[in-house]
Amino acid sequence: MTFDPDRDIAAYGRRAAGYERGPRGFLHGEIVRRVGVLAVSLIDGTPEPRILDVGCGSGALLRLLARLRPDARLTGVDPAAGMVREAVASTRAKVLQASAEALPFGDGAFDLVVSSSSFSHWEDKAAGLAECRRVLAPGGALLLADVFATRGLPVRVFGPGGAAGSREWAEEGMGAAGFAVPLWRPLFARVIWGAVARA
Repeated sequence: MTFDPDRDIAAYGRRAAGYERGPRGFLHGEIVRRVGVLAVSLIDGTPEPRILDVGCGSGALLRLLARLRPDARLTGVDPAAGMVREAVASTRAKVLQASAEALPFGDGAFDLVVSSSSFSHWEDKAAGLAECRRVLAPGGALLLADVFATRGLPVRVFGPGGAAGSREWAEEGMGAAGFAVPLWRPLFARVIWGAVARA
């Protein structure tokens, strides 16, 4: 079966109400916690940081960031209408229905762009990375957290749309979008990695 982004978005929209429950929800919550801790370390010392969560889903990371950095100006986007409804209902952040490939914000609008477990679902990763770079202020940071394949964990294990690709491929994509060489952080069981790249 090939990866169909429209079908993927529709499926996540249908799952939105129960997304954070059950074993999957527990795992998602742990990943979000680790991503959130790393994210706030990247804006330490930045007053009232402007943070964008790309692929915010039901708003779990936005809620955590609101607790960790009450002064932050938080924005989320997600292409699935159901996820946007859940996020709007559960967080103080501004949440819009939009894709990574067409972010509805001006140039340099954010100090931090974070994406947790959504990069693998972007239809055009190169375009999404270019958009993330465009909306980052000079010196701002991108944090991509997802399943990135290594020599011992090939992409095909996860099926179509299930992994973000290899770390080498991601580095090339970030470089082409104008980011500095990323630093990699293991976030969960050496399967979920965080790539931190500066604008």
